[in-house]
Amino acid sequence: MLKEIFIYGCFFVVSLGCAQNNKNTTQESITINNVADKMWEDMPKYAVQPMYLLRINQEYCTYEVLVNDFPVYKNYDLGVNATGTKINRAILNSGEQTVTLRMYPIGNLEQEAYGDEMPYYKTLKGGSSMRIEVIKIPDWKNYDIAGEEIIKVVTTEGFDTNKFPGAGLPYYEFTFSFTAEVPYENEGWSNGVDLRKVDTTILIKKIWNYFKSEQKVLENKDVDSDAKAYFNLFAREAKSEYWDKIKVERVCNELFKFNKIAGKEFQPLKNYELVFYGGGKIATFKHSSGLDIDSRLRGRSALYFLYDDQSRVYFPGIYLYMDKDKYNDKEEELQLEMIK
Repeated sequence: MLKEIFIYGCFFVVSLGCAQNNKNTTQESITINNVADKMWEDMPKYAVQPMYLLRINQEYCTYEVLVNDFPVYKNYDLGVNATGTKINRAILNSGEQTVTLRMYPIGNLEQEAYGDEMPYYKTLKGGSSMRIEVIKIPDWKNYDIAGEEIIKVVTTEGFDTNKFPGAGLPYYEFTFSFTAEVPYENEGWSNGVDLRKVDTTILIKKIWNYFKSEQKVLENKDVDSDAKAYFNLFAREAKSEYWDKIKVERVCNELFKFNKIAGKEFQPLKNYELVFYGGGKIATFKHSSGLDIDSRLRGRSALYFLYDDQSRVYFPGIYLYMDKDKYNDKEEELQLEMIK
């Protein structure tokens, strides 16, 4: 049985997302030996650190969450994430933010939990529902649960009446908005090319080439190349979630230890979906989020490898974009890079 290994920022969670433009550091100067120090040197330090979280309760469904059309969390289990999910990494600047919930049926989860006599649900039920609290922590460095501010509560239609409008469907999506105030501004993917407008055949080829080049980096244990590729992405998350120096060092070390693993067994790059995020400015390959897939691959990156005699698996988070300022409108010359 495979054991999934995740590190903070990988989903990078992928997810990770956007980075500020670092004034003092260029990616070319980054190595595995200086990446943490360079990141810490370039990070602004804020006197007040507002943090936003989502606390979600679900019934008879699993789900994925996107903030500003960027994936921040997914739960394909019956259990509830009671601690909440930090979402600052997907908040690029102050103002209106959007939250999108994608709901899926529970499939065989009750069978796995309670026995084979339980039914299999291939569609959502009348009692499928979600309740989402948007929470603001006024100052993360002085976090006190008593100081949490619930700034918005959203429930699905039919939450109290057992008349969910998505009953009978294999998928249901809804979006709402809230206002956030943060002390930073991140460019992130906002200056990216709308990749939905690029010829699909060309785009798929470009993404395929990037995935295979990243595979080669991992096969060769080329930690310096990964340090350069992920620097801006890590810097964005560090800035928006107010990492201290210890956390900066820990996250960098956790990521790059996977680069150094011996005996990586990369699996074929196949049966993937081309997906867009960030209003079309981000593209990647991922496995399906539906029920018709091995649950160990569900919603994960199309690129992954097994290790420790195939007992463990690692999914690099790869989200790609093309900076408008570097694009000459020639699709064949499109140069994708990791998002900031």
